[in-house]
Amino acid sequence: MKFSLSELDEKKLLSLFAQHDKNIDYYIYLARVISENPTLLNNKEIKDIEDKSDFDKKNIAFDRLEKLYPINSSFIKDNIRWDTVLLSSKYYSTNPYLKAINNLTFKEAGWTLTRNTSKAYTLLPYQEEYAYGSNYNIKMGLMMFKSDYIYPSIRLYDTEWMSLNQHEIRTMEVPIQLAKGKVLTLGLGLGYYAYMVSLKEEVKEVHIVEMDLELIRVFNKYLLPLFPHPEKIHIHKADAFHFINDIKDKDYDFIFSDLWHNVSDGVSAYLELKKHFNKFTYTTCTYWIEGSLIAYLRLLVIGVMKDEYESRESEYDELQLFIKDKLKDYEIKTTNDIDALLNLKGLNSLFFGY
Repeated sequence: MKFSLSELDEKKLLSLFAQHDKNIDYYIYLARVISENPTLLNNKEIKDIEDKSDFDKKNIAFDRLEKLYPINSSFIKDNIRWDTVLLSSKYYSTNPYLKAINNLTFKEAGWTLTRNTSKAYTLLPYQEEYAYGSNYNIKMGLMMFKSDYIYPSIRLYDTEWMSLNQHEIRTMEVPIQLAKGKVLTLGLGLGYYAYMVSLKEEVKEVHIVEMDLELIRVFNKYLLPLFPHPEKIHIHKADAFHFINDIKDKDYDFIFSDLWHNVSDGVSAYLELKKHFNKFTYTTCTYWIEGSLIAYLRLLVIGVMKDEYESRESEYDELQLFIKDKLKDYEIKTTNDIDALLNLKGLNSLFFGY
């Protein structure tokens, strides 16, 4: 990679790298807070603020968060407080899927449908990560519930396979809204996506690809009977990455891929699926948490750029080595070259060649 910038453009590049370091800190800090999962207010304190406005309730909770992490108080104010919404757990009470399975439990063939609880006034992921500004500052939509939120979770023995928490529901809203015609979804999970799109009049068929035969049996026995339109549902027992090899453009009107739990285990699968589907012009193809995946890929690209600029040798994984190889002949002369590489069109060109 080559750099030949004017003094002014070099300042822009250094500013990008400085924000990159802040983005890394942001990820690390959020991961720490969410993994430690502190409940900011106890039951008595929640009762005491019952009559206060939501604005005041949120500020009281964040004052407590700053006391728990005093070194990071300014970081909390600048990066988290104003990106967090306060919701009632009743927000989801009208969700048709949650209402349909409200009384359902099962334990069969290693699969268990159980319930998890998000405690009131606990900081939780809500929306996908997004980047804004010329330096691609990363933020994530966060939330807290005003009361405990109980939600379904399906486990395979001791491993959580999928939980229908607030983040899952929120991040599927757009793919549900866009679905129409003959729909294909890669991954079954709790059947939430299939259920929600099958309710739509403009959705005629819902095809699901799932490779776990026992999960399919459990779904057919316990969940499918709760679907108002079970006749729309068609399940294909197959490995998704083999199944897609036989898919042609126009075989489906809409495809939704949801084969991963998070960004770290999803980026490779996303790249493989996206590369396969990028030749489709008729079928609309969408991917769960694609915004987060793109933000992560951009973060990796900027990290490689920074190492190249500083002539630093770092230990790379396979994806970073791929990025380094693709950038070896790339020359940055102006800020336009930076933008052309890091915007969505540039990332598509880098990873998919279009």
